[in-house]
Amino acid sequence: MNEDDIKVLFEKTFSTNYYNLKSVSKSQDEAAENAINLARIIVSGFGSIDESTFEMWSLEMFRKYKIGTDIIKPPPVMRPDNGKSWFSPEMISGSFFWTRYRQYLTQIKGWPMESVEAIDDTTNEIMKSLGNPQSMDPFDKRGIVLGFVQSGKTANFTGLINKAYDVGYKLIIVLSGIHNDLRAQTQIRLNQEVIGTVDKEGKPIGVGQIYQTTADHIITSWTTEENDISSQHGGIRNLNSPTLMVVKKNKTVLESLRDQLIYHRKLHGLDIPVLIVDDEADQASVDTSDPNKDEDPKTINRLIRQLLEIFSRKAYAGYTATPFANLLISTEAATSEEGNDLYPKDFLVGLPKPKDYCGPEEFFNVEEDAEDKRPSLIRYLRDEDTEIFTTIKKKADADKFEEVPPQMREAILAFLLTISIRNLRGQRKTHNSMLIHTSRFKDVQSNVKDEVARTFESISNQIQYNPKSKVLDEIMKLYEEDFQPTTKDWPGEVIIFSWNEVYEELRVVVDIIKVFEINGNSKDALAYNQYKEDGLNVIAVGGDKLSRGLTLEGLSITYYFRNTLMYDTLMQMGRWFGYRKGYMDLCRIYTSEEIASNFEHLAIAMVELREEFDRLAEMGKTPSEYAVRMLSHPTMTLTSPLKMRNAISSNIIYGGTLQQTRLFGTDEQFYKANMKATESLVNNLTFVKTNFGKGKTSYYVDTDVKAEIVKEYLSKYETKGTKAVSGLMRDYIGLANENGELLNWTVAIVEGDPGDRTGIGQYPVSLGSLYLESAVGRGTGIEPPINKNQDVDIKAIVAANQEYIDIDPEKVKGKKDRMDKRKLRPKESGLLLIYPLNPNVPVFKSLNVPFSEKLVPVGVAISFPFTEIDETDVYQTNKTVH
Repeated sequence: MNEDDIKVLFEKTFSTNYYNLKSVSKSQDEAAENAINLARIIVSGFGSIDESTFEMWSLEMFRKYKIGTDIIKPPPVMRPDNGKSWFSPEMISGSFFWTRYRQYLTQIKGWPMESVEAIDDTTNEIMKSLGNPQSMDPFDKRGIVLGFVQSGKTANFTGLINKAYDVGYKLIIVLSGIHNDLRAQTQIRLNQEVIGTVDKEGKPIGVGQIYQTTADHIITSWTTEENDISSQHGGIRNLNSPTLMVVKKNKTVLESLRDQLIYHRKLHGLDIPVLIVDDEADQASVDTSDPNKDEDPKTINRLIRQLLEIFSRKAYAGYTATPFANLLISTEAATSEEGNDLYPKDFLVGLPKPKDYCGPEEFFNVEEDAEDKRPSLIRYLRDEDTEIFTTIKKKADADKFEEVPPQMREAILAFLLTISIRNLRGQRKTHNSMLIHTSRFKDVQSNVKDEVARTFESISNQIQYNPKSKVLDEIMKLYEEDFQPTTKDWPGEVIIFSWNEVYEELRVVVDIIKVFEINGNSKDALAYNQYKEDGLNVIAVGGDKLSRGLTLEGLSITYYFRNTLMYDTLMQMGRWFGYRKGYMDLCRIYTSEEIASNFEHLAIAMVELREEFDRLAEMGKTPSEYAVRMLSHPTMTLTSPLKMRNAISSNIIYGGTLQQTRLFGTDEQFYKANMKATESLVNNLTFVKTNFGKGKTSYYVDTDVKAEIVKEYLSKYETKGTKAVSGLMRDYIGLANENGELLNWTVAIVEGDPGDRTGIGQYPVSLGSLYLESAVGRGTGIEPPINKNQDVDIKAIVAANQEYIDIDPEKVKGKKDRMDKRKLRPKESGLLLIYPLNPNVPVFKSLNVPFSEKLVPVGVAISFPFTEIDETDVYQTNKTVH
């Protein structure tokens, strides 16, 4: 055995022993040291390795496994009893299924150690919340695992399943979406990563490459890649041995499964522990019946509950990125036949955001930082495109789609550029996908697919055979005016290729792209697994089938025109979230202004929901004691109204948040009223001009301002939109005052940078008793809205650290996280920032408003301290949780 082979054996031996010892050792360092010694003993029998080489290998293990560095933050968990659990990590030390899966992730798939550690930690917390399968005492455990859209939830529940088999669960049922494609995708994954299968030539694949299944560890499956549950299994197999089923959330399938399991229970006196893993738990699983009308539970919800009722020892773990509906289930709902509803009474576990994952934060400025200069990846659809789809309201309108509109054509060209650039970056033979989602009607999807295929064929022929084609001029213009500038301004160092280099790649790329229709009418399938050697390059046209669960590998270009007023539906339709390492700057979303605006609001809502979840978990709250708060919105509801029977609207608690106005009206009176209110405030206070830190921005500041003055200002100042609402903020300050909070305020008027880095010129402002050299430049890169009656969105107005100008800078400097910085603010103190805005930016100049030195747009921002108010009524709350 040569030195390289010995080194591989050294790491494998170290890895196995390190993970096993870590579960029983007092410290991470102790486990590593013992694992190093064991690995050294093992490999010493295979050759002579000098001391310095062993030291070098040992140091490499410490670096690679991040030993001695910051410990990964434990996952946020809510459960009724945080005391001692039946489960401990020592129980799976050296176990068969989990150990094999863990080694498969690190050694075969090459996953980073922190990702595997995160799966280990979170699944341990879920296991603690499940019932003990070795005990004969009945148990009924139900909970939710909160992940991110397209973020690796499958990898997590695969780890959970492996651990569940290790500790003695006999039957595991995975409910995998409502479509065959997603079910088959999940079945393939679990065959490889739990069961351990072989290919057609008998070679092991998946976890079987680590070590093959032994006679004592065989898992049988009632389902296959091709087939869901059918009646053929009745009476054939005894479920006392480990069994896996991957089934659709479909009436016929679940009824067949229920009947077969009841038959087995009667035939064999079956009493086995069962775990149901519900992927996309907010889809179809939530009961939308009205108990006040004595309605029966809806079909899928009823059948899932009936499956659970078959067993006396059962656990239910739902996975979702959008838990709104699940947390609004009544805690008291139950029926005699179905038992309790699926409210997550026993646990909520939050998955960490994976490394290299691109979620809403990467596409939208959810931090609401005015200095976030990342170029936008959103491309707004113009009237030529939107008018086509707004006229298609039923399936009979399919014929109205007669040709590919201009920006859909541009999106196709952008997809060609993306693949070409990825190839030049060394990302050849990878999957590349483009999504076109414009209608839920299959007939419309078929027409769109046919027209896209025709257009693409024409483009392809021009690129391959006509070097003087106008199509090439179109693509070159798109590359030079969109792709090159976006990549240049994107964070990080990226090589920008010449047009000639890209053109040569284009000629190759057009020959490998397929156009698929993904719906029940088509035989096309996104079988990425069949193209794993060379990669699948596909333009996928579809609707609901593409909107949830089904992973679009290498998704870069999305053409999306289908609105929804529900947070969870909108979030799931955004399939562009996922892993985009090395090509995030090439991604584009072609959609309407309205949809993009709703998505950005949703992105902020989701971030705040996660922050609230983390905070409540830290406080030791439980699912039954305290429902997670959720943002309300007048035109977008959290979820289907049928799922919101238990939701109540209430006053908003703004504690620990920054609120800033970013929406402005279109009429002159709106601006006059706010200017007048601000002038009145300024004339009632005494300001001192100052600077903070090394910044050039000046502030006119008054301290120890009474809350009554701030509340009076907010009663006169008019806001637009639904988040920073002046009336709600005024009411909250009043509530806080009753609790001894927000009594003292700092008010600061922000002056524009005299250096005028915006390029729009200085704009002096006469603001009551104050005269400012210039207004603040914000919204400089925002285009005027297409709809002239639509409120103006200038995005964030608060620059980095401006919300902490009244806090000791030395304390702020020591904090990285914005929530930690906000904790520095005393609960008695609030900060009101006022921004006279420069009306010379295009978005304001487009308005028919006579701006002048005495009339400018005025934005406000308030930094609220954390509160000790009993926050029982926040956003949309589950009224059955007390």
